[in-house]
Amino acid sequence: CTVCLRRSLHRTIECVLAQTWDKKFDTFLERISKGLWMKDGKQLCTSWQREEGCNIPRHNAHHFCSGCGATTHGAQKCPRAER
Repeated sequence: CTVCLRRSLHRTIECVLAQTWDKKFDTFLERISKGLWMKDGKQLCTSWQREEGCNIPRHNAHHFCSGCGATTHGAQKCPRAER
């Protein structure tokens, strides 16, 4: 899940958790109308969160990890994600 970083099946689009799966960190973003939004109002790239990443060089969504905010990886590779 790009919101809580849980690996078990649940609908990410319905995830409203305020903390990560292990309750160690506050969530970094929220889902609004099928989009990923950082709490400071920036929209995140949903493709960047996937294992394969994003191959679109320039667009309006930001390439930050939805789990920790790093620019080096997305949610699927986040060290905070459930293993």
